[in-house]
Amino acid sequence: MKILLVEDERDLRFSLVHNLGFEGYEVTEASNGRIALDLYAENTFDMVILDIMMPEIDGLTVLKHIRGKNQDIPILMLTAKSTEMDKVIGFELGADDYLTKPFGLGEFLARVKALLRRRRRGPAAGTGSEVRFAGVVVDFENYAVSRNKEPIHFSQKEFQLLKYLIRRPNQAIEKGEILEAVWGYTSNATTRTIDTHIARIRRKLDDQDQNKIIQTIPTVGYKFVAELE
Repeated sequence: MKILLVEDERDLRFSLVHNLGFEGYEVTEASNGRIALDLYAENTFDMVILDIMMPEIDGLTVLKHIRGKNQDIPILMLTAKSTEMDKVIGFELGADDYLTKPFGLGEFLARVKALLRRRRRGPAAGTGSEVRFAGVVVDFENYAVSRNKEPIHFSQKEFQLLKYLIRRPNQAIEKGEILEAVWGYTSNATTRTIDTHIARIRRKLDDQDQNKIIQTIPTVGYKFVAELE
């Protein structure tokens, strides 16, 4: 698996490249956003690990550029910032996961493996900027949801959870994987948190009785089953 690692801190970059290589990944490194964009244009990668605060071209700009060309490649963001709004911006632009510095090597490698594992399952359906199903329109670009043309308010986590399920239609997804992808390892969220958010999503989409949009897989997790239009 080929990884593009973009990090301007030399010592951290060296450490991550070394440890990723030890795990068997082929790593191409870049010290700023401009170099990253050049490398991305000239090569094919299975994953991008991207720092936000960088010289010349920042990570969010690189993220936006990559997502404009490829909706499927996993992108893990690295940053010293930790505010909720910073994460919201990154997720809105298409980041798959978010790791705040300083972080442990074990957690970093686990995130990388999880994102690549999901990629190996194959291309996701509904990878455009908008999907439609059962009278519902989900606009990924503008973080908006409507049903029968009426806007529905979704919290950040509700939207991320729905998006995560939509991207993997008809796949039974374990609760542990959902926690990892949507809430992250450092969160205090539990499987009960997922159940609560699913209940809210079902209620907002008028799916709480028939479960024709999201099905519960007993002892496992959830599955998005609505037919995409």
